[in-house]
Amino acid sequence: MPLRDYVIRRLIVIVPTFFLITIVIFMLIHAAPGDPVSAMTAGHPISEVIKNQLRTEYGLDKPIPVQYFLWLNKLLHGDLGYSYVVGSSTVWQMISVKIPLTVELMLAAELVSITIAVILGVIAAVKVHSISDALCSLGALIGYSTPDFWLALMLVLVFSLTLGWLPPAMPYTVGLTFASPLDALFDHLKHLLLPTIALVLGWTAYLFRIVRSSMLDVLSQDYIITARAKGVKEWVVIYKHALKNALLPVVTYVGESIGFLLGGAVVIEAIFNWPGLGELMVEAAELKDYPALMGLSIIIAIMVMLANLLADIAYAVVDPRIKYD
Repeated sequence: MPLRDYVIRRLIVIVPTFFLITIVIFMLIHAAPGDPVSAMTAGHPISEVIKNQLRTEYGLDKPIPVQYFLWLNKLLHGDLGYSYVVGSSTVWQMISVKIPLTVELMLAAELVSITIAVILGVIAAVKVHSISDALCSLGALIGYSTPDFWLALMLVLVFSLTLGWLPPAMPYTVGLTFASPLDALFDHLKHLLLPTIALVLGWTAYLFRIVRSSMLDVLSQDYIITARAKGVKEWVVIYKHALKNALLPVVTYVGESIGFLLGGAVVIEAIFNWPGLGELMVEAAELKDYPALMGLSIIIAIMVMLANLLADIAYAVVDPRIKYD
């Protein structure tokens, strides 16, 4: 099947998937205990009459199916609604401010993960069954088994509170002035380092196993054996012939990484006070801000679906031999 036809077919599949996701998101958020009005008025002496008026104003007194279709109608017109907590701001305004910082954190994590996974994966495959292979595989097992939130807390405890090398979880953009843009950039990178480390460990371990497995498969191919028999230098065989083909599966998994990293970013950003989508989602969940929660969930779902589609397209571009059925 030509790539164009495959993309059209995938887009056709994405449409019903999108509507199914909207139903799941809406029902899960509204099934959570409590309601936004009670969360907003907690600790304030407000009568039930006023609370009911607020519920009517927000449309929370309508049946759930009616609320869903009203929200869906706005969504299809590009309107994510207004936040219950910050009534003067639309949900999209809140999200658009946070997206760049989350994308920055994810790109940093992606680059670090791919670089480390490729280097260690190649070493482990070339020196299979050696001490290097065993150590790399053991490190990958530990990394994949370590919870992100626990690692984040340990990083803060060791590098921030004990050693004092890097700043702990704290707002880094409020009331700070710097002598030069270079100092501001350096301070930004210091705050980015620990969240990136906490986010990359599990994904690096996962990619390492993919690279190692793919590299071992390529190294056993006939053309690699022939190249070695002809006396081609080992580094040429590995990096020019084997590595290029071994990295093809990684392209597909990069698309999957969007969902993996976004899921981890929700917790990591909250721990390190990184002002991205994850921190916004935690705040919205605590305050029962339904429009913000649903808007964030939809944006994240769209990002994941588009990332997987782009990964499939990139895979076909990198390897023209790929034919989609």
